[in-house]
Amino acid sequence: MAKKQIIILGAGFGGTYAAMHLEKLQKHYAEFEITLINRENYFVYQPMLAEVVGGAVGLLDTVSPLRRLIPKSQLYVREIGGIDLNNKQITLCPRFSHSPLVLNYDHLIIALGNVTDFRSSAGLHEHALPFKNLADAIRIRNHVIEVVEAASNEKNPDERKKMLTFVVGGGGFSGTEVVAEVNDFVRRIAKEYPTIDPNEIRVVLIHSKDLLMNRELSPSLGRYSAKILAKRGVELRFGLHLQSATPQEALLDNGERIPSYTIISTVPSSPNPLIESLDLPLEKGKIKTDSAMQVIGRDDVWAIGDCASIPLAKGDKLCPPTAQFAIREAKVLAKNIVNSMQNKPKKNFYYKAIGMLGALGHRRAVAEFFGKLKISGFFAWLMWRSIYWMKLPGFDRKIKTLFSWIIDMIIPIESVQLKVDLSQGIAHLHFESGEVIFYEGDVGEYLYIIVHGQVEICKEADGKTKTIANLGKGEFFGEKSLLNQRKRSATARCLESTDLLAIRKNDFGVLVANFEELRNKVEKIDADRNVE
Repeated sequence: MAKKQIIILGAGFGGTYAAMHLEKLQKHYAEFEITLINRENYFVYQPMLAEVVGGAVGLLDTVSPLRRLIPKSQLYVREIGGIDLNNKQITLCPRFSHSPLVLNYDHLIIALGNVTDFRSSAGLHEHALPFKNLADAIRIRNHVIEVVEAASNEKNPDERKKMLTFVVGGGGFSGTEVVAEVNDFVRRIAKEYPTIDPNEIRVVLIHSKDLLMNRELSPSLGRYSAKILAKRGVELRFGLHLQSATPQEALLDNGERIPSYTIISTVPSSPNPLIESLDLPLEKGKIKTDSAMQVIGRDDVWAIGDCASIPLAKGDKLCPPTAQFAIREAKVLAKNIVNSMQNKPKKNFYYKAIGMLGALGHRRAVAEFFGKLKISGFFAWLMWRSIYWMKLPGFDRKIKTLFSWIIDMIIPIESVQLKVDLSQGIAHLHFESGEVIFYEGDVGEYLYIIVHGQVEICKEADGKTKTIANLGKGEFFGEKSLLNQRKRSATARCLESTDLLAIRKNDFGVLVANFEELRNKVEKIDADRNVE
């Protein structure tokens, strides 16, 4: 009898811990196999991510290799090309080959989390730095070092002011922790530059509410957090939204403009766009489940974490999107899937939060336990570090992080800039005669423009190859699958040595979404030749 296939989409707290608990259950019920699909081959410990910005922990101290955490699971480090709920199939985008990979499942766990959503905020997508993952934290750190370096030699006072002004949008946990780290980091490394006056540094936090971390902590701790940050030089602007951004300004919803080259946004966020295309019940963009985390109306699909709307078994409240809940949801979910395969009753999820912790930088934090016990200051910071350190997965990761913290206390922080973001919006590609650019049935990732050479577009029919078109210099191809969000409908092969410009799918989408005339022209050319 074939083993049941369990596929997990996403390796955040929900997805990773679900795989870990399923592996434990395999010891007693080995009739299933686990597959996890994620864009990276590591798990990020989000609570410590802000410390990467400030350098209190190393770049890799907050991540754990997935293959070490879940050694019995099959891991695919791929982009998800499609989710077919009717046929129970997941299509993965090709990496080095031209062919996509199709996986079949018996049970699907959707743990795709949420993403930074700038769709309703003009300019933020282009000019604000998101703070969501490890790459974002590294990018923010590099950018802060870069503007401080530039400011140290800038003679123009207006330009210097913009370089030394740092704006953060959002006063929840992420916004508060990252503004605290940025403020500490900037003021610490500025001491290395004799030409920079500490009074020139301006760090601004924009928050739409009147209390920091208002959703997570009590008002008294919110006020304490504001007091600590203000004492350390952070300018707090309550009751305002970071509405838009330009390359040189942050625009607030009251019409105010703050000149700055550094704008960090921790809001808004929304569920992963892959979820929107699925025929599943949604509530405020999240997948609706029952208290057992089974998607409403489905017996083979489950959802967990930030992308799921999970009602608590007792009362009418929904599970908050926190790591504390996701870890415990994962354990119940793993058991429920096994029970489902054994035709046993499922367990409804219920958990009452023990407490919440928030770091304020420079050995200060706030903590609240059981809704009554409130702690702040240095002791809360020790608790914050101790608790999160104990929950950090992997013994080796605990040791590395502990040493990073010790070194941070005795050795001055280093303002070393690591320029690792070398990606291009437009890639220049070269192919030789006879090489295939993409095959019919591939997942579309690029629009191609021919700089030099000749490309044949052909289709396979009844075992024969039919040439549809020969394209030359200045012509483009590959638009059909991008416009219609489907697989390639033809094969593209070079007839001679060819140079191409490749525009990424996301960049092409931005172009046609903002320029209607361009979209109409592309659609007309596509309709006229009716080829890939």
